[in-house]
Amino acid sequence: MREFKKRRVSGMEVLKISAGVAGIVALAGVAFIASRAAWGMYGKFAEAATARASADTQLQDLRERRQKIDVDVQALSSERGLEAQVRERYGMARPGEGEINIVRQATTSEVLKQDPGILKKLWQMLTVW
Repeated sequence: MREFKKRRVSGMEVLKISAGVAGIVALAGVAFIASRAAWGMYGKFAEAATARASADTQLQDLRERRQKIDVDVQALSSERGLEAQVRERYGMARPGEGEINIVRQATTSEVLKQDPGILKKLWQMLTVW
């Protein structure tokens, strides 16, 4: 049978193995740092997209408000529109104008009550609660 001899590890081999392990650890560190940076950028992009959507909604609301204000300004720039606004807001009237109240007569027609069927009467007797 063959005998195996214990081989001595030289200093150069230990140095090569140590350099390989250090390289692997360094690459793992770089990969970890890169993944954290990518995750952080994803969070910032998501936050920016949410802020953009909110700003777009707010801008649309402001445009609608401006359009309504422009319509109101156009209405108030004419004599007729100004008079209508004063009448509505302050309840004013011109001299000689009066108020007309229209009173409708109450209707007297009543709906004829229908006689419930036998099944409905039976159901009402059974469900007293």
